[in-house]
Amino acid sequence: MKKLLITLTFTLISTNTIAGWTEFSSSSSDASVKTYYNQASARNKDHVMRVWQTKDYATPQTIDNKTYLSVKSLLEVNCKTKMLRTMAYTHYNQNIGRGESVLKNSNPAEWKYIAPDITGEAMRKLYCGQ
Repeated sequence: MKKLLITLTFTLISTNTIAGWTEFSSSSSDASVKTYYNQASARNKDHVMRVWQTKDYATPQTIDNKTYLSVKSLLEVNCKTKMLRTMAYTHYNQNIGRGESVLKNSNPAEWKYIAPDITGEAMRKLYCGQ
């Protein structure tokens, strides 16, 4: 029982969770961008995972003369081919996908290979469980 309590305490300390979003451990080292994912939203169909991801910015970003602090995206990750695409995204004027939507896109992007760098590979492994 004591070992279980210690394990649970360590897990709670080492995982940064905000309202169902878990911070990906490879967020930027200077904390200017944090990437969160919603594990509960992951779905597996024919080796393709659908996962909600939020990028949270410490300072305001600008696109098309609109300012935002976060981007919430629905991603599809093909675990077999190691490719991904963004199905839809929304830019928000507040952190963690809150506030007013300033830009939306619901047109699926083309499939592209996941970057072979450490972050890309770590995210693929996290989402695909491999």
